[in-house]
Formats: sequence, C-alpha cells, structure tokens
Amino acid sequence: MSSAATKTKFSQDGSTAVPFPPPGSAGGKPVPSPEIFSPAIHQPHAAPEFAVGQPGAAPGILTASVPRLIPRERAYGLCALLLIGDWVAACAAIFVGLELRNLQKAGWTFPSGDLFDFQTSPIPWSLAGGTLFTWLMVMFKTYEVLNLYRMRLWSKNLIRSVMICSVVVWAYIGLFQATGYTPRVGVAYCVITLICFGTLWRLTSFIFLIQPDVKEAASSRVIVVGWNEKVAHLRKAMRRDLAQLSEIIGCVPMPGGNFASRPPAELAVLGNYHDVPRLVAECHANSIILSDVTCSSTEIQQLILFCQREMIGFQMVPEYFPALNSGLQVQTLSGVPLLGVCHLPLDRTLNRLIKRVMDIVGALIGSCAAALFVPVFGLIVYLESPGPILERQLRASRGGRMFHIYKIRSTRVRAETPESASGINVEEPVQLRIGKFMQKYDIDELPQFWNVLIGDMSLVGPCPERPELIERLKDEIPNYNARHEVRAGLTGLAQIHSLKGENDLTRRIEADLHYLENWSVMADLYCIVATVFRSRTAPTGFGISHFR
Repeated sequence: MSSAATKTKFSQDGSTAVPFPPPGSAGGKPVPSPEIFSPAIHQPHAAPEFAVGQPGAAPGILTASVPRLIPRERAYGLCALLLIGDWVAACAAIFVGLELRNLQKAGWTFPSGDLFDFQTSPIPWSLAGGTLFTWLMVMFKTYEVLNLYRMRLWSKNLIRSVMICSVVVWAYIGLFQATGYTPRVGVAYCVITLICFGTLWRLTSFIFLIQPDVKEAASSRVIVVGWNEKVAHLRKAMRRDLAQLSEIIGCVPMPGGNFASRPPAELAVLGNYHDVPRLVAECHANSIILSDVTCSSTEIQQLILFCQREMIGFQMVPEYFPALNSGLQVQTLSGVPLLGVCHLPLDRTLNRLIKRVMDIVGALIGSCAAALFVPVFGLIVYLESPGPILERQLRASRGGRMFHIYKIRSTRVRAETPESASGINVEEPVQLRIGKFMQKYDIDELPQFWNVLIGDMSLVGPCPERPELIERLKDEIPNYNARHEVRAGLTGLAQIHSLKGENDLTRRIEADLHYLENWSVMADLYCIVATVFRSRTAPTGFGISHFR
C-alpha cells in the first residue's frame, strides 16, 4: 500500500504535527473500531489487549493464528537441500578423482574389478570421504540459515574442509599402514575434483536461491513498531545485504501514536499500534521489531506475549547500548537472562593469543629495524639539540592502565606540563629540523616496539592518548572510553585513514570502535601493510568487516 495516502503524526523536537489516520481507516483500508482492541491510547495507564484469536474476541475480527508455513521452515528446507547437494557432489567428486587416478595408472584403460570391493573399488572411499567433507562443512556452520546466501563463507569453508579431508586420509593411510586400495596420490586428484564439483554445484544452486520467488518464500516479513535512525540504518542494511532473510514491509507508530523520526516516504505506515494483530494477519507478517523502549514495560510484555502466542518473531533495538552493539549477547545466570556487551572478537582467548603472538613476532622484527635506525637518528638529534635522545610520555592502554611510551625526541628539550597536555591547540615546542622528517615517516616511534614487546601496546590498536586528554574527552565525546577495551597500538584503523587532530576526534572514535567490533587477523595485517607502504585512504569508510 502506498504511504502517500497515509498521514502520520511526529513528536520529535517540536516538528510539525500531522494528523494520524482517524479511527476506522488505515492507509485507505477499512479498520475495525479501535475500541475492539482496548488500546492504551484511549485507555490511559492500560496496556493494549491483543485478544486476537482468543475466546471472547469480538466477532468479525481477523485472527492472526491462521496456520501457515513460516519462512524459517522454508529456509531450513533450503539448508537441508544444500547439505544433501554438497554430500552428493563431494561423493561424486571423490569418485571421479580416484577413477582418474586409476585410469592414469592403467594407461588410460578401464581396469576390471568389483566397484563395491573395499580392497579395489573407489566407491567406499568416495562415500566415506563425502561424509567426512559434509560433516566438516556442518561443523563450520555452513548450513546455518544466516549463512544460506554467504558465498564467501562457503568458499572459505570449502577450502578448509578439502584440506582437512586430505590430511585425514593421508594420516589414516600412514598411521594404520592401510593396505589394498590406498589412494595416496589419488587424494591430490580428489582435491581438484572436489573444488571443481563443489564450485559448479554451488553456483548452480546459488542461481536457484537468488530467484525472487525462492528468496521471498524464505524471507521473514517484518513490521516495525515505531521508527528511528537505527531502524532506518537496519532497513538499508537489509536491502543491501543479500544474506539477510528479512524484509520490512511497513511500520506502525508507538503506543502514543508517535514516531521518533519520520519514516521514509516509500515505506507504508500500516495503521495504529492497536491494529497490530489485524495487520499481522492481513500482511502475513512473521516478525515484529520494536524500535525503542519508550513505552511502558507492561505494553512491551503484552506485545511479546502476543508474538509468542501467535508464533511470531519478536526483536528489540537496544537503545541503552550506544557502542559495541555487535558484541551484545544474552547470558543466563542462575536462570536470570542478562543482556550486555560480552562477545567481541578479542574476548575470545584464542583470538587474544593469536594477536599477542603476532605482536611479539612483529615487535622482534621491528626491534631489529629499530636497532639500525635509532642510533643514527639519535646522534643527529643530540648534535642538533644536546640532551636526552629518547623522551618518555605517560599514556593509557587497555583498561585505562597507564604506561610510559618511548619516542625519539623531535623537539628541543622542554618539560611536559599538565597545561601542555590538556589540549591540542596549546603552543607547541620548537621542532628540530630532523624532527619533521622523523615524524613524516614515523621514525620517532621506532622505540615503541619495546612497548609492544613488554605488553604495554599492540602493533595494531587505538592511538594511545594522554590521561589529561582522556579526562576531558570522555565527557565530551560519546563512547570515548570504549576504545580502551584493547591495548593501544603503534598503528590502527584511524591512523591509516589519516584521522588526526581535534577535528577528527569523532571519526577517530568511530574507527576505533569499528576495529573492536570487526577485529580479525586479516584486519591487523591490512593495517600493518597499509602503514608500511604508506597507504593512506580517505576517511569515508572503514572496510575491514569483510575480513571476518
């Protein structure tokens, strides 16, 4: 339905109020009298009674409990189809690979023998290998509904599964001294055929999956209660990401009849809040998203109970977590559910161990380079301005822990005072002639490899800040201290995007938080390579999420 014919009312900071659809109409369609649903709008301090499909409901009310096949069931079926297809393709690929090896050994003539004889036939190996391959793909979560359309993830899992299968077969033959038909060299043939068959099958199946009828049948139809900037961003992400099996079909205002921000013109305003049960039935909606929690807890509970009763998905946009939203997770403690940020990539022990190993290896290599350059530039600094070659400054790292950072002095000797550290626009000390050159190529920061080696810093992370600056900025910039969830870094996402100075502080924090939420080994390597080769990119976007 067109949203142009629907009138809405807004209450955001004194914006112009527009009349909402009067009782008895919703976007041009007849609507039952609002009193049937006992809305809170007409009964102050009372939650809406979603009595649809319950005994005693008013006659003529459309029920939302009509039996229907939910899209998730269709998605489950598609996942099962891909699993079976992968198994068949893997078995066929292994059989063809082994047969090609047999033909090559026999001078490209078909050898005689029983196909089902374990001692001479490739069929048992094909069935066992195909089963092992498919089991590995299952363990890598290839067939989860959320990964149904993620071809990049499937490609990565294909390579991992093929390599592990090869190692397992070679290990089995070697450890158990298997005799008879043992495809030692044939495994190499199977690797090639597995990749070829698997890729051909998945390309064919992907063409089927992207057909509009197929994807629409597996996608949930979502109604949004309320509207704000976060939901607008969510809608753009849903429409941009092919892997998202959800579609926002319209919205309704909050119980008070208001929207936090104006919905887009092309999105239909389906009706009033108390029309939700009827709209769910008419629009065949499968999920409801509550955009904010400004309504009372009673109203939220009534909406949740309605969704549970009608087997409809329910989700809320968390307004109380302005940063690190990707780490939100519900944990259960003695039966009590707790929502909090506790699932960031670097919260995992394995990831922290990998990052620390990378830091140590990188710091050792960097220290060797520093041993060549630091004495030379230190001598030049001393000749130009006698005094200490290295300077030590107080900085904050993970958890707010203070440490001293080491740098080659690039200015004339001058004591650092709290006044000089409290702001950026304070008069700077006189810079040495060699100092500008060192800062241009980050040579003055070479001693910081020692900070990385002893665990004060990391190779990649947020830029270390002075404690005086942190005290000022944590109250001025939202989510500023969230950047201290990891160690400060020699380089980082903000540094390679040339985000420096007071004017870029907000963007620097965005870059740091994006790094925290999307950390991966490849993201760290990307930042290191970009730093070494002086690849500075414009601060328009932080494209490391695709490395995960």
